[in-house]
Amino acid sequence: MKRSSSSFVALLSVLVLTLLVACGGDKKEVKAPTVDSGMDDALALLPGNAIAVGTVDARAFFGSQTFGSEVAKLAEKYLPIGEEAGFQASRDVDRVTWASYSYSGIDAAAIVIGRFDEAKIKEAALKQTPTKGGGMLVASQYAGRDVYTINNVGFTVLSSTKAIAGTESGIRRVLERIKDNRVKRDIAPWMLETVETPGAASALAGDFATQPMPAEAVRQIPVPFIQSMKALRLLLTFKEPGLQIAGSLTYPDEQGAGTASEHVKQVANQAKWLALIGVKVQNVDVKTDKQDVQVSLEVDDQSLRQVLASAPAWLGQ
Repeated sequence: MKRSSSSFVALLSVLVLTLLVACGGDKKEVKAPTVDSGMDDALALLPGNAIAVGTVDARAFFGSQTFGSEVAKLAEKYLPIGEEAGFQASRDVDRVTWASYSYSGIDAAAIVIGRFDEAKIKEAALKQTPTKGGGMLVASQYAGRDVYTINNVGFTVLSSTKAIAGTESGIRRVLERIKDNRVKRDIAPWMLETVETPGAASALAGDFATQPMPAEAVRQIPVPFIQSMKALRLLLTFKEPGLQIAGSLTYPDEQGAGTASEHVKQVANQAKWLALIGVKVQNVDVKTDKQDVQVSLEVDDQSLRQVLASAPAWLGQ
């Protein structure tokens, strides 16, 4: 398997719960939130120099009365382990906090909070029990921890309520921080503020000025307003009629923001054609504020169910 392909699979497995994410607010110079650093702080476990950081309240998604069952189906389909290892995503995952990096291609690390049966996981690896995806759990040791991999996607259990998942490079960087007693918040304060927005079901912050997007990723996203973007803040909240998505896209200067705004509006105008496949995007608002393009929109519950149900077909499954 080529590196680019395995990285995509890893990111998909780690971030499958974030198929629809979003978060807003202006970028500000702020002090880091006063949270005690340590093993209980997911954002302290993750290395700095992240291209993007995000979080997903899995319970909010799985618990939705309208589309929770569709989210659960996606999670069970794409996460590589299941009941053979005593794990069921919709039952056992509460929150995922993740970050992406450019160590050797595109890498990811995620801190998963929930419930994990390490004994069953180890048993599945020792017995070479096939996972639901058809692969085998392969156990190895790194930094004094058991690391399990399936087709270059890995995870390690830190405790009965916490696990690390991601690409092998991403997992190793987290384990090195733990081993060397370097567990503290190293991620940019404005990114931390974004992902800790109160009431957000999911949040994302991207820093493409300090950490430019890999050329491979840029080539795969031939969209002008994305290629020239320097920062991204997205927030998703549950609000009538379904999901409310707000975002702030930052550019090098006001002229760049103005140009990007026109491109975003063109894409927004084309979104009306999504109604032909049952996806209703409404109340789209695009405006500029100096170097930022601020975007907000809504997707109703029925449309979201349609999107989630169609996801396997889009992903070639």
